[in-house]
Amino acid sequence: MLSSPMFTMFSLLFLNFVIVRGNPQLEIPTRTCEPIRIHTCQNIGYNVTGMPNFVGHDIQRDADLQLQTFTPLIQYGCSSRLRFFLCSVYAPMCTDKVPQPIGPCRPLCESVQELCEPVLVEFGFKWPDALNCSQFAPANNEKHMCMEGPKTEEQKHIPFRERRPMRPGPPRGSGNAYMRSRVNYPSMPTVTRVAAPRNLCKHLRLAERYYYLNNTRRCAAACHADILYSKENKDFAQVWIAIWSSVCFVSTFFTIFVFFKKPEQFRYPEKIIIILSWCYFIASIAYFIRLIGGRENMSCYNDTHFQEPLLIQGGLDNINCTIVFTLIYYFGMASTVWWVILTLCWFLTAGLGWKPESLEEYGSHFHILAWVLPAIKTIAILVTRAVDADELTGICSVGHQDPQAMLRYVIIPTATYFSMGLIFLFSGSFVILKNKTYSSKLGNKEDKWELLMARAGIFAVLYSIPGLCVLGANFYDYATKDQWLSADSTERPNVEIFTLKIFMSLVVGITTGLWLYAWKTPQFTRVNFNKFTSKLCPQHREAPICNPQNQMLLMNRVQTKMTIV
Repeated sequence: MLSSPMFTMFSLLFLNFVIVRGNPQLEIPTRTCEPIRIHTCQNIGYNVTGMPNFVGHDIQRDADLQLQTFTPLIQYGCSSRLRFFLCSVYAPMCTDKVPQPIGPCRPLCESVQELCEPVLVEFGFKWPDALNCSQFAPANNEKHMCMEGPKTEEQKHIPFRERRPMRPGPPRGSGNAYMRSRVNYPSMPTVTRVAAPRNLCKHLRLAERYYYLNNTRRCAAACHADILYSKENKDFAQVWIAIWSSVCFVSTFFTIFVFFKKPEQFRYPEKIIIILSWCYFIASIAYFIRLIGGRENMSCYNDTHFQEPLLIQGGLDNINCTIVFTLIYYFGMASTVWWVILTLCWFLTAGLGWKPESLEEYGSHFHILAWVLPAIKTIAILVTRAVDADELTGICSVGHQDPQAMLRYVIIPTATYFSMGLIFLFSGSFVILKNKTYSSKLGNKEDKWELLMARAGIFAVLYSIPGLCVLGANFYDYATKDQWLSADSTERPNVEIFTLKIFMSLVVGITTGLWLYAWKTPQFTRVNFNKFTSKLCPQHREAPICNPQNQMLLMNRVQTKMTIV
């Protein structure tokens, strides 16, 4: 039994051979010449072909689709004349002077078969009957026209394991013992891999630290490679995440604990802040999972073909990575939707005078909207296998290695949500200022306006600042990632921007605890303040601090300062 993942690569190739039905005939009565539109067969010495071809395709599109399945064998490089030979079969030369297709000569077929058949045999396949060399003309003469192909040919077949390009990895002779001495990486499901020439990744910075993966047609970085960030940057990012995720966890846990202690005190729109605290509480747990599991176990997988741990790219090869992605992305997007709902509720209550009871009636609709929209996007990412790992933090998300996925699943949805939320904030502020001026003329009290502004409005504004910072960091990543990775570039990303992004991604969870302490504990502050002053001067009631009026003024100042903080 073969253990190499290349077995799967050539399985697809073998299925392509099986699909070819029957033995094509050399003489096809009706053919129309047309320009070659198959990308693989561009610039091969002739530019006109005719259908049907030697395997029975009537249109070039069908021939192109089947010819693409030979890409692994072409990239493997078993024969320098393989591409010309395949094109002469799938897109034979056509001329108005000859009614038959002009395909490869038999010596060309035999030469390619001699070099490439051992590769197929190595993986348990035989040379396909549809490419049987006996069906082609033995020589180019007046009876049968054929193409001899390029005259040069590379050396005879070299076994695959000896042809594989060397990469930085386990020492020679260490074998599996070296891998067992390191972290036990999750094994990756068998997929197509190509030990491609290095020039397939030569457009990237430090190309020798990449591996070309045929299933994604992209280059994946080695897990331990320092490409855009140094080891010091990565170590600092890990400590930075540990600090702020811990603070976020404590703050959100405090908020949730107080809520469950007296849930009747929280009504819409304040209740939304508690839900936001839940989202960041779970996100902080996801960061803990990443820290406890370790960088390698959470963001890498062991490629059994290359015998090297690779950074996850465009797949779900590590269940730990998938869990961390789901928790961070889903609840991060849900928090953004809840913020939009918070700004909407704040606009309705503070601007239009809705009662909390009216908002309670729409509570179920809010929950459906806030939880279903992120779920749809999360499922779409999992289905399209757009999950990847960040080199700096080792956290799995979407768009770290694919700018288009970053734009599609992160930047556009987040920008849309923030645009809606800011519209509600500005509209509510305009209505409130207008009503405040009108109320001051009538001599009405402003307690309701101040209460709504202080509780829901201020928190909505506080959320928008970190959110916009994270959005700006994501756009900076999207706009300049290709430039950083270019082989001709010497620029590197600004690490400070991404460390700020980590802080801003967690600071909202911290502010929920501060908000709760500032707005839900003044009555306890009042009691403690009175006890403190009575102990401070029990026999000096005339002292300035013991004067009841001065106590009230001082207490109001303390509460005002707490509110500002």
